[in-house]
Amino acid sequence: MFKKSIFFFYLVFINCIQLNSQTLVFAEIQGSPIISTAGWNLTGAAAIGDTGGDADIDPNELILTQNIGTSSGGIFYSQPIDLSTCYQWTSEFDFRMFDGNAADGIAFCFLDVPPTGFVNGGGMGIPEFANGIKVVFDTWDNGCGANPEIQIYNGIGYNECSVGIVKVTNTAGNLNFLRSNNYNHAEINYNNGIISVSVNGTLWLSTTYTVSFVGYMGFTASTGGANDRHSIKNATIYADVALSTAGPDIVICNGETAQIGSTTNSNYNYSWSPSNGINDPTISNPVVSIVNNGVTPISQTYTVQTTLLSNPSSCPTTDNVTVTINPILTSFVNASICAGSSYTVGGQSFSSSGNFQVIIPDGNSCDSIIQLTLTVNPILSSDQQIQICQGSSYNFYGQTLNSPGIFTHLLQTVAGCDSLITLTLSFLPISSSSMQEEICAGETFTFLGQNLSVTGSFPFTIPSANGCDSIITLSLLVNPIPPAPSLTSNSPLECPGDLLTLSAVNIPNGVYNWSGPANFTSNQVENSLNVEIENTGIYTATVSLNGCISPESQINVLIENIFTFDDFDFPNVITADGDGINDSMDISEHFQTCLTFELFIYNRWGNLVFKQEYESTAFSGKSVGGDDLQEGLYFYKLVYVNGEKSGFIHLIR
Repeated sequence: MFKKSIFFFYLVFINCIQLNSQTLVFAEIQGSPIISTAGWNLTGAAAIGDTGGDADIDPNELILTQNIGTSSGGIFYSQPIDLSTCYQWTSEFDFRMFDGNAADGIAFCFLDVPPTGFVNGGGMGIPEFANGIKVVFDTWDNGCGANPEIQIYNGIGYNECSVGIVKVTNTAGNLNFLRSNNYNHAEINYNNGIISVSVNGTLWLSTTYTVSFVGYMGFTASTGGANDRHSIKNATIYADVALSTAGPDIVICNGETAQIGSTTNSNYNYSWSPSNGINDPTISNPVVSIVNNGVTPISQTYTVQTTLLSNPSSCPTTDNVTVTINPILTSFVNASICAGSSYTVGGQSFSSSGNFQVIIPDGNSCDSIIQLTLTVNPILSSDQQIQICQGSSYNFYGQTLNSPGIFTHLLQTVAGCDSLITLTLSFLPISSSSMQEEICAGETFTFLGQNLSVTGSFPFTIPSANGCDSIITLSLLVNPIPPAPSLTSNSPLECPGDLLTLSAVNIPNGVYNWSGPANFTSNQVENSLNVEIENTGIYTATVSLNGCISPESQINVLIENIFTFDDFDFPNVITADGDGINDSMDISEHFQTCLTFELFIYNRWGNLVFKQEYESTAFSGKSVGGDDLQEGLYFYKLVYVNGEKSGFIHLIR
């Protein structure tokens, strides 16, 4: 049996958490109800999901391989680490290997080249030429010792029979717990080349491998001819690595300042270079202020080096940011125009006196500025349209006008814009108008301070928008509220997924509004949907006619057969003697469920003697070929969508 193993793991980078001999969390996987994989590279079958190894049903576990053959999966953190300067780290995680037939296992690795796709066989999902440290929890025996085993290997590739591999085997059966339906907790420590492996608080293995190259940390797992479902959760990698964050590149305008870097971490030392234009080169988030009085942009690149305050020589990191300062150009314009004309600058038009700021984009995100002072002189001529109420008068430059007509007046100005004003004067009669409104019975309509609730015609006198009194006649119609709709359905349904029909007695021109379980809504008179358990319950409907909504009607939707195979015990005896009592084992009748299934009956030698599928002939003590089976114990296995049951059944004649 060759092994394949790739393990999928997501780690979110954070900082400043103290644990064991390391002071910082380098990366971790946590999260509920769902985890994230940002910052990590997943390969093969690795995916977020849920197993039977914990109490919840949330997708907060990393499944490296499902319990199928010839599969592999893995995850490696995208940020490398240099063990020549970062000489201490700890990896803690919960792991589970179960649901199959014990192949192949899980590995935690520090590799120079992580896997990028499917990796075959007994290499535990580790690439053939990948150099580095591999800590392996091996569940399949390839002839090199009793499994499960815990192994440590440093070198090229991986093989459990390799020369130089350090391991503890299952000779006394003391490692059987490694393969379990429950999660085990592993802790792997690296301290200046000394590697130790503990499981559930017990130290099982320790050796020395000195590594001094740059590599990537991650997890792998695989299956071959045999399989298991491999998964992990609650994983954290601790390492004394300080994070350098210079921040994104910034573009500012001359006269502005820019803050670079990131939030201060009290456990870090910071050093920025060059220091020109920076208010303090020793803090995490200095302010940059650079003057650009030229006409072209200037740029400055800053580099931050970050180290740990507690260990300044361990794992220094750097990051860069570029600050670009664009120039701002300003000009001043004085202009005058005659009233009625406009002045245009920078694509904007102005027709009134005043001081205006015009911003002109220059393509560098810093706009040029034009300061415009505009004087508007009187127009040469203008027309005025004036309307007044009938019976009133209008004063036009000393003239009292009390009849309609066209009148002119000449104005003399000193700004060169003599103006001729032409007045067209008209008189407005007192107007009348009407309006219609509708309300529902029981409502009131408020108009000009009066509350109205009955059908009728109501006149009102009010000032109009032109200042002349107007008469408005309101016609109010009070619509009745329609009765609650009459509802029908074909409930109760037999099985989940059956088609439900919901109907209401149609009221002409009525608008229906349905609501129900699982956010069901509809505005149809007749509705149909396939109903699952979550769709059962009370459905309500109202009808709206002329904007008036009826009282609510309700109808209850039920499903008769909602049981699953997990709700009942399996029968263990049939008496196939032809007396009509307990002569057969009818799965559908016994379990009262609509779920599909397959029933397999095996004799004591493990041979399949009978198979039944959903809605096929029940087991009545006969073989697949129709022959009577001998009395005795038979083994059964019932397979259905979400699981299976198995046990023994006694055949008596």
